[in-house]
Amino acid sequence: MGRLRRLALWACVSVLAVVFVLVGTSKLTGPSSVRWSERFARWGFPPHVHSVVGVLEVLGGVGLLVPMSRRAAAAALLALMVGALVTHLVNGEPARVAAPLILGGMALLVYSWGARRPST
Repeated sequence: MGRLRRLALWACVSVLAVVFVLVGTSKLTGPSSVRWSERFARWGFPPHVHSVVGVLEVLGGVGLLVPMSRRAAAAALLALMVGALVTHLVNGEPARVAAPLILGGMALLVYSWGARRPST
């Protein structure tokens, strides 16, 4: 893997890890947890789904930092972002699709570039 590609991979991993740990934590604790609960209810999800999503986001963010789990974490986060994208589109919130598109795209890059290649 070239130096620029490795740098881009680590930049994506770092940004995604920070974003998902922070946003996931906001879904689990504090006053923002209540707001997330209200949003998920408005979107038609059962109670406490915001907590499940928050846990998955935190675990995915941390998982990105561990090379052996990086691809699985990136795939899980990509799946969450596809779900977020669909949720916003179905609920008539096209202005909110930018974040899931960007974060999902970065997760896709991490997934595809994060494959360990055998050394020659």
